[in-house]
Amino acid sequence: MKNASLLRRLFATFALCAATGAVAQTASLKAESTALAAGGGSVALTASVSYDGQPAALGWAIALPTDWTLVSVSGANVPEISPGMGATGTLEFAYTSAPAGKAEFNVVVRYPVGSTTAKAVPTVLVRANGKLATLTPAPIEFGK
Repeated sequence: MKNASLLRRLFATFALCAATGAVAQTASLKAESTALAAGGGSVALTASVSYDGQPAALGWAIALPTDWTLVSVSGANVPEISPGMGATGTLEFAYTSAPAGKAEFNVVVRYPVGSTTAKAVPTVLVRANGKLATLTPAPIEFGK
């Protein structure tokens, strides 16, 4: 399955299902550190969204800078659908059964030698009450 259309297909499928009444409240993407080492390295990100109830579907997209790669995904609420290790570009994550109240997971990404500034841009999709909501947490700016 191609990552580029993974979330679209997942949410098109959930569009046929009844929503459970959840309403998204807050979403954030945070970095353990925004400093970048000249020799390359890795950064840990925490993706978090909280809401009332339990959404029918929940997905994350994190657009990474060029040449950044996925190292690992972990945490208490790891999405059932995740890109493979080494994935680049926009990382897409989806829950087929979102946890009630809050979903949070950690992502470690590697950046190349010579990265001085970069930006990771998150988007969260929440299907609730028969509607799809798009949340746009603040991007993370690295090296500033």
